[in-house]
Amino acid sequence: MRTRYTIATSWLVLLLGMFFVFNSGTVRTQASTSDDLKSVLAFANAAVGQTASPAANPDGNRIWDRMRSDALKSASEVSSPASVSTARNNIDRYIDVANAIDPELGKILGNLCGEQGQDPVELERMIRRYGRNLVALAELKQSDPGFYSQKIHELNLDAEVVKLSRQLRNVQSQPDTAENQAQIEELRTYLELLMRSRLKISIRNREHSIKQLEEHLETLRDRLNHDEVNFDMEIERQLLQELGELDAVQAARGR
Repeated sequence: MRTRYTIATSWLVLLLGMFFVFNSGTVRTQASTSDDLKSVLAFANAAVGQTASPAANPDGNRIWDRMRSDALKSASEVSSPASVSTARNNIDRYIDVANAIDPELGKILGNLCGEQGQDPVELERMIRRYGRNLVALAELKQSDPGFYSQKIHELNLDAEVVKLSRQLRNVQSQPDTAENQAQIEELRTYLELLMRSRLKISIRNREHSIKQLEEHLETLRDRLNHDEVNFDMEIERQLLQELGELDAVQAARGR
């Protein structure tokens, strides 16, 4: 059993399904497509951001926020890709990640991105601006495929826990019968197994995140020590760089 629905994306499927029914046979404007895409990306951000419940992982989101800090640029810093082909490739990557989170979410995003008359470059810019968590996962998939797979696994397990918890609460609210009690015990046992698996992978992911943060801190410390020991040499390098007397390799040397 491997259900990939979160509460957020399940509601998204329902709402957008109704939207497409009500709008069937009509001409969609570019503005309405943009609004739909923003809504989809907002739900995708929620799905990715809620890696685990706060009780299960109180610090996980803070660590994850730091891990994806490079991908979370402000809207003013978002730049378009150099070409239409690059934009299309990036959009395909984002859709692949959405599929990994929830196949229905990926399908909806793919349909919106595939509508006629859209500028791929502008579309890619919009996804980067409004789908930051989705973009962060796509970048992670390229930079650290193993860790990306573990994050997706964690998201899938979290979706399973949410779904099964809701199912268990529903059974508990029903009349107390022998059949219901047996089902409650079965669901509780399965839920505990899922929670154990989720916590184990969450611990591994956090350990990985902390290790990368420590490596980054070590690099920063090394650079700080270098600048302190070679203060005058670094000033000379920066001076030559500002005067344009260094080529690209020389300018980057020591950084």
